Amino acid sequence: MPRLNPQDLTSALISALEPSTVSPVSAANDAVFDILLAEDNTVSQALAVKILEKYGHTVEITENGSVAVEAFKARVQVNKPFDIILMDISMPFMGGMEATELIRAYEMHRGLLPTPIIALTTHAMIGDRERCLQAGMDDHITKPLRRGELLNSINNLAGWQAQLAQQHFHHRPPAFTTT
Repeated sequence: MPRLNPQDLTSALISALEPSTVSPVSAANDAVFDILLAEDNTVSQALAVKILEKYGHTVEITENGSVAVEAFKARVQVNKPFDIILMDISMPFMGGMEATELIRAYEMHRGLLPTPIIALTTHAMIGDRERCLQAGMDDHITKPLRRGELLNSINNLAGWQAQLAQQHFHHRPPAFTTT
């Protein structure tokens, strides 16, 4: 049996996971997002990047939660925060739950609106989704990733984030509004 290189494996996975009929993906005016992907598995990274870049999104990859937290903070400090974070739950050094808690604490301390965080996990056990939400994540997707589910979650959360930002802007004291 011939060996597959990672690109061949990714292509095979995408072909296998894509339904023969394309499921509708809700998109807000074909919006593109700047996405942080915290994922230690190179095959999962390649699959996610292939799906996301196909739809015009930009992706920065980190291999563990600690590096993801630092990347998040660095982008906030240069006023170019990520639009969405895809966070694997089980990673070396620091997992997704702890990284999410640190990101939420940083956002709260700095008075930032919460960045949507989507949990990525191989676990589909009862209670996993609730644990992810309790840690501060906004959605939960099981791996292997499926294009429609991933894109719908991103678009739904980005729409929620835009509404939240608009409400935040409109509820500022008059001294902080622009003319």
